[in-house]
Amino acid sequence: MKSKTIIHQVTFAAVGGIQSSFISLFSLLKNKSEFNHKIYGMHEVDTYYIQIKKYYTNFSKSLYEMIKFLFFLISKNYIIHLYNNLSSKRIYYLLRFLRCSNIIYHERGTSWNASKKDIKIIKKNAENADVIVANSEASKIILTKRFKVDKNKIKVIYNGVLSESFKNGNFKKYSDHFSIGFIGRLDTPKGVHILIDVAKKMKEIKFFIAGDGVLEKDLKIRANGYENINFMGRSNPIEFISKMDVIVVPSIREPLGNVIIESGFCSKPVIASKVDGIPEIITNNKNGILLNPKNEITFKSKQKNAVPVPDYVVNFETKELVKPKEIDQKDLIKAIYKLKNDDKLRLKLSKNLNQTVKKKFSLESYFYNIHEIYRMF
Repeated sequence: MKSKTIIHQVTFAAVGGIQSSFISLFSLLKNKSEFNHKIYGMHEVDTYYIQIKKYYTNFSKSLYEMIKFLFFLISKNYIIHLYNNLSSKRIYYLLRFLRCSNIIYHERGTSWNASKKDIKIIKKNAENADVIVANSEASKIILTKRFKVDKNKIKVIYNGVLSESFKNGNFKKYSDHFSIGFIGRLDTPKGVHILIDVAKKMKEIKFFIAGDGVLEKDLKIRANGYENINFMGRSNPIEFISKMDVIVVPSIREPLGNVIIESGFCSKPVIASKVDGIPEIITNNKNGILLNPKNEITFKSKQKNAVPVPDYVVNFETKELVKPKEIDQKDLIKAIYKLKNDDKLRLKLSKNLNQTVKKKFSLESYFYNIHEIYRMF
């Protein structure tokens, strides 16, 4: 008989790395976990994640389910695993009136978006936590240095993306031309505008941008008239990455970088910003190319729902918080040509990145490490 039940409070209202990695993990949890697992949230499930819907309860739609969730919070027989809720005002006010136990907060990146007025909420929610799981050392640094969270409460557990035994399929490329890919949310922190401006100067290379988001219209306007820039909409990450020669991650902030990990499993080389958690995956010129962000941010969105540029990012070398910047277009152009003109280098970086992600970011490692947390209760 399984002992305690884990209540996963996670939203599937939008497409993102949290949701995708959770679904991959949940396939293992259902079949191999020593615990029971239930999924609760307060929003409808996006059609992209329709496979999780039968396991998901939207407690905002039912008073009965809401009462059940409150019972889970105060019962010692349940472990509450809250994903990206450290800055949640709802959780903050809820826990002010309930004596709760067995609370895990899982920080996957929302702390970068927090404003000064959120500091009190994050600190108080952190005080109510038994454990805080951070998805990278960079996330831990943000929590301890900006929000003064007790470092002894924080456990770093890297995301698990795919199985160690993953074998990639054979996918025909979109184009016979050398192909550069970006996949992710089309929002401010991802720095897609930099890639578009670079693509305008490299017309002999095809650029493919996969994903959707609040900035999609703005970015399409920016790319208008350039036939070498292609917007692909929502795409299967593995299939899309497999059709590229190089993946570019030009992020302004990036708590870890699931796309880099997925690229490693697909044995594709990556050029990425040297910011936040990305250097925890990539070592420059060993298993990828890192570019130092050194320019002032040039893209200012007027979209109300766009994620704001964070107040701070992490310099991983100094372990200090610094003002965010973007990578230089000339540096990115140079790095792209470097890989385009050197087949052996692309192969070397791809092979080494594949070895890195299988060792550090497998589903099996994630499953084992997260269960070590659950067994603490």
